Amino acid sequence: MNLLSSRKFHLSPFINGENKDFWFRTRYIPALAARLSQQHPHVLELHLRPSTVASVIGSCVGLLPTFAQSWVKAAFPEWFLPSHVVLKKQKKGEGEEETIREEQFDTDVKAYDQLKPLQGTVIPTCYGRLRYDGTRALLLEYLGGVSMSLPEGTTLTLEELSALLQPCYEVLNAFSVHHDNPNLSNFQLVNGKIMALDLESAVFDMSADRRAYRGMQAYYRHDGSLEAA
Repeated sequence: MNLLSSRKFHLSPFINGENKDFWFRTRYIPALAARLSQQHPHVLELHLRPSTVASVIGSCVGLLPTFAQSWVKAAFPEWFLPSHVVLKKQKKGEGEEETIREEQFDTDVKAYDQLKPLQGTVIPTCYGRLRYDGTRALLLEYLGGVSMSLPEGTTLTLEELSALLQPCYEVLNAFSVHHDNPNLSNFQLVNGKIMALDLESAVFDMSADRRAYRGMQAYYRHDGSLEAA
């Protein structure tokens, strides 16, 4: 299978999913939830149940001029969500670890704000923040595609992987955001290009020299020549 042209999408078995209804801004949303992976229990795949009210609002807004539609959708994203989204909760922790988790979530939020022009092309679209089961969370675009940590993702040669990762890193760096967690599970191959996930370890406003040094460290860790931090 040639992953560079693959359009494979992962769909979780919602048959065993949990009913997870929640409030997002002005809308109460009924949903069915399932874990995306065992590695990341704080990340849920949500299938939103059909909403008559949302359908009516969408139809009415569709009658407006294009510029007005864009404004309404940006101001009230909760009424124009796709049926399939991802919810990323703040990780749990106690004591000092709780403080670290809070800082990581704040970093995630800052990164999505700073990278807003790249949302939907290099990183997932962020629809907004909410509280979910008493925990802070982000509502994100469901990308589909193939995780680079799965067996399917390891069929690429190192040259192909480098050719895909380099543009991703370069455009993030152009917005003064350095993706500081090179774990392959944080990258998704979607329609022939790499998209970055998990921005909670992002570093901001790094110098070019420091970015190059950190990139070299990541390479040697992946190569096995340098012990993981």
